[in-house]
Amino acid sequence: MESAQEAWNSGSVEGVLDKYVDDIVYTTNTGGPNGESLTIRGKENVRLRFQKAMEVIDSRSHLESARWENGLVRTRLTAELRHRATGHCLQLSLRQVLRFRGFRIAEMQDFHDAAKLAAFWRLIGDPLSRIKNSAESV
Repeated sequence: MESAQEAWNSGSVEGVLDKYVDDIVYTTNTGGPNGESLTIRGKENVRLRFQKAMEVIDSRSHLESARWENGLVRTRLTAELRHRATGHCLQLSLRQVLRFRGFRIAEMQDFHDAAKLAAFWRLIGDPLSRIKNSAESV
């Protein structure tokens, strides 16, 4: 979990994906075409989403807390997204629920401030809009 976060902070999508199982299930409470929840299945589809985001933003997160409970890891993080072209920044907090298979992440659920995150993507021009429809069909 911590090495995946370090890879994310360094901008290494492949470093993050190395910490996931091939059939990862990634769910976020925002990210669908109208800001609704979105589930992406499989490392290749997650790669596409993360690469599109990392093309336009720098993102840094800081783990505030983590606890193991009933086979799940629950985390709280703070994060900052910075749009490279304009310098617009978004600071937010989020929660995650992770399930592991061995030492790799098998399932990850992100819970953001959906309205705040959607407003940021609308402000900078959402690079993920091109892949949302294809990711939903997976």
